[in-house]
Amino acid sequence: MNVLKGIAILFMVILHLFCTKEVNGLYETFPTIDGVPFVYYLALFGDACVPIYCFASGYGLFLIYNSGKLSIKNNFNRIFRLLINFWIVLILFVLIGYIAGKGALYPGSTVKFIKNFFILSSSYNGAWWFLQTYVILVLLSPSLMKIVSKYHSIFLIICTGLIYLLSYVERIKNIVDLSDFPLLNSFMHAIVLVGTSLLPFIVGSLFAKERIYSKIYNLVNKLRFKNIICIFGILCLVLLHSFYQSMIIAPITAILFICFFSLLNKSVQIQMLLKYLSAHSTNIWLTHMFFYMNFFPSLVFYPRYPLLIFVWLIILCLISSYIINLINNPIIQLYNQKLATLKNRRINLNSATANAKDEFGV
Repeated sequence: MNVLKGIAILFMVILHLFCTKEVNGLYETFPTIDGVPFVYYLALFGDACVPIYCFASGYGLFLIYNSGKLSIKNNFNRIFRLLINFWIVLILFVLIGYIAGKGALYPGSTVKFIKNFFILSSSYNGAWWFLQTYVILVLLSPSLMKIVSKYHSIFLIICTGLIYLLSYVERIKNIVDLSDFPLLNSFMHAIVLVGTSLLPFIVGSLFAKERIYSKIYNLVNKLRFKNIICIFGILCLVLLHSFYQSMIIAPITAILFICFFSLLNKSVQIQMLLKYLSAHSTNIWLTHMFFYMNFFPSLVFYPRYPLLIFVWLIILCLISSYIINLINNPIIQLYNQKLATLKNRRINLNSATANAKDEFGV
């Protein structure tokens, strides 16, 4: 799962950087296909990033549920740690925006800041929309995992597939127009985003429940040309998405990519690199759009060539991630220590209560 998160963050960055046909001189477009930059088609496949994250989250949370450790309390702690990281990024980049003379946008109004702070809005950074969706999925995960355990996998895929289609159509077409009712509109928007993320999340949990990857691995691993087949499969997925460019197929391409990519024999160095990127993936996700769009576009696109731009942006995000972690890690460590202290106090209190009952014969 860590390797998948590492590849997902690379997909996200290439998607946001190059998934446009209107380059406007920002970078070199050669080679092109019918006037469209070739890198556009590679970037288009990057829309698998969110489904991959959802798949990995569903997979991991089902394993935690199966171990008996998935609870509202543990999920709250998991979410709070993520929000601490998010709040550090938000405050740092709002300060940068203010110092850079963009105070009208960062922080803007008090209401705007509060909405972003409590993940009710992503107006500071468009990539932050998934934060709210992820939090909702994690909060719902105890109930969702019970449903996954109880019902047949095919039934769940059909149900979540229908939810995905309805949510996707609503997201694109905006059939239910609640623009005159801001609160209801925000609520509806949140439901739609969860609806478009639920399918890969549930499929990920089903992979864990049914041990699907293990079954595929046992079936395919002994094939003589397994790596060639997997690479060919990935290239076919990229080609398919190049011809059919709608994001509606992103969950399908993501799930198939996960299967092909996971079956590939990967060197230790590649796995270590992807795990390294996975460890910084949250900060790269939360910061990359600030660099290439909000504050430093000239700096990001200075190398002119897509590959160099891509690597350069990753480097900039990694530098910022280390700075963010200098603040985040001590706070998380202190928070974890407080949780451990409270847990020990409860254990000691329960033990003292039990001893008192034994002493008095209760």
